[in-house]
Amino acid sequence: MCNSFGIQGYPTVQFFNTFSKQPSDGIRLYDRNPDMMKRFLIDKLEAQKESPPPACPPLEPISAPEIDYFFENNDESFLTLIFEEHSSYMAREVALDMVQYQGVSVRRVLKEQADLVERFNVSSLPSGFLLCRNGSISKIRLKEECREEYTKFVRSLPGVKRTITNLIGWSANPVDDAVVQKTVNSSAIYIADLESSLHYSLRVEVARFSVLTGDRLKALTMYLSVLKKYFPARPYLRTLLSSLHSWLYRQRGKIVTYTDFADVLNNKDQKQKAVLTPNVNFVWCQGSKPEFRGYPCSVWTLFHMLTVRAAELGSSRDLSGSSLNKTSARMEVKRRTDPHEVLKAMCSYVRFFFGCRDCAEHFEKMAAESMNSVRNMDDAIRWLWLSHNRVNKRLAGDATEDPHFPKIQWPSKELCPDCRKMINNETTWDTPAVLNFMKKRFSENNLLYDYAEDEAVLLEKQNKRAGGQRTKRMAEDDQTDPEKQTVIQTIIPAIKAQEPEDRPTDSKGKPSSRHRATIIKMKSFTAIQNEREEDDIVDLDNSELHYFPRRTLQDSNKNGYAIQSELMLDLPDSDFDQEAVRLRLLKRGVDANSLIGVVAETGEVNWKGRWVKMLEVGFSRLDISICVFLYFLTSMCLLGMYLFLSFRSRFRQRCLYPQL
Repeated sequence: MCNSFGIQGYPTVQFFNTFSKQPSDGIRLYDRNPDMMKRFLIDKLEAQKESPPPACPPLEPISAPEIDYFFENNDESFLTLIFEEHSSYMAREVALDMVQYQGVSVRRVLKEQADLVERFNVSSLPSGFLLCRNGSISKIRLKEECREEYTKFVRSLPGVKRTITNLIGWSANPVDDAVVQKTVNSSAIYIADLESSLHYSLRVEVARFSVLTGDRLKALTMYLSVLKKYFPARPYLRTLLSSLHSWLYRQRGKIVTYTDFADVLNNKDQKQKAVLTPNVNFVWCQGSKPEFRGYPCSVWTLFHMLTVRAAELGSSRDLSGSSLNKTSARMEVKRRTDPHEVLKAMCSYVRFFFGCRDCAEHFEKMAAESMNSVRNMDDAIRWLWLSHNRVNKRLAGDATEDPHFPKIQWPSKELCPDCRKMINNETTWDTPAVLNFMKKRFSENNLLYDYAEDEAVLLEKQNKRAGGQRTKRMAEDDQTDPEKQTVIQTIIPAIKAQEPEDRPTDSKGKPSSRHRATIIKMKSFTAIQNEREEDDIVDLDNSELHYFPRRTLQDSNKNGYAIQSELMLDLPDSDFDQEAVRLRLLKRGVDANSLIGVVAETGEVNWKGRWVKMLEVGFSRLDISICVFLYFLTSMCLLGMYLFLSFRSRFRQRCLYPQL
């Protein structure tokens, strides 16, 4: 859905006019100030004069005739007029505040409407007047001329009451959205959280971009590169990550569509055993409600794991092999032990793909300030831990915080009692102890596979989904208009039933095949389901003689056939007038023996006048007469031009050489 609406980050506000049908009809609002957003929406609502929302009150200024006939045309007991400046939004805000109330209407009057300003003797702005159905008019006097006071006054009028309105997306019955908490080990890391993070990042975050190119494509390649090298993947997922990275690497410098990327991600061709869980299944990162924790928690867990794994693998590699010279060895060591590798991949991913744009901006700013201080792998682990705590401190008490999992300075005393120490009666972090804790907590040995679905089961489900999608696509391709689904099966069986055993052959004894592009639809989709062995499309290019052995004149002549018209339309003999067909052919100048597409019978063929009639094929006698006349006329014209030029040439010669 985000992709279809062009949403590449959140929060994103789009305004759709009433009865909009296409996602492209949305008007994007970039201002994040609440007051500016409110004014933007009010302006757009007021601009819909031709098709306003049914429940929206009139927001445009009221005219004098409307005031005069208001109570005749409406059921409300009161009309509230608020005089204000053109740039003010107070009257329209009060009108929207009263949407769910009946018995009163709130309208706006501008100071430029001089007739109404003079009529109500308005001396200051804003000013309010109350008109009653009995004709009385009174000025509204409030403690303060503001939206809240006007709304409070209007709602307190006698007979004004709130209506019961069914709001879209709101239910009067409370909904229990609490989730069933899983039993977890707080000191362990769950592979289900890590795989859920991959699923969400690759199938949701990246999917918001229909086209991947330039720096965004490079960021995705870097992300998959560190996943391929450091993610503690199960066998099938390891194969998938390797395939994804290799495929993306081959696409460098190109424009990649997410559809193509998704085909590789979902192992569409099923050439290898590769699968990623198709949904999220948070365990340690599960929140008390669906909107809490989840993916952000799993992203932090993922990159903590990657930094620790990079440090572990970097220190365990032996690069002293004799196949490397000193220069190559130094370059290999530098490449494999780059402390910024995982952090750069994380920064690039957050910048180009992370949905929370405020979060991404804060993280980029934080990285620009201090990430250059990282010198080794341990520094990378410590930097990410410190950055995580800075984010926790900034978001503590925020509306996004899960009340059951408050954002604290992590790790807690319960998780790591040795991570804090007292210096001069002040609690500070024991950095070596924290580093040791991080390496133990995010090591591969601390992974639990509880709640993670078996990869063999995931692969089987993926293959079933792929097969179902192929079947669905085939069905959609074969579904046509019901009238066009009638099977054309009458001509071919009738002709095939009368096919002779001695088929025409070429010089080598093989059936001759003359290529003529003809495709006949044989069966509908329903017929295919009943007879799976048969094709729904029959190509007659290579089987023309199999179905139409007597179709051509050459084959008929070769076997001494004369052509009749009994089965031309597969009609009964009693309903077929052979003489009438012969006469029609003769009128067209075509010999009955030249008819193509009917069945031939053995016998002698009368070849008298054959060549003359072949020259007359397709022409009537009138056509031939006209052609002869035109040929004669053209010949006469050419003869006349020749005689004219000949006489003129002789005349010029006499003039040039007069007789002496």
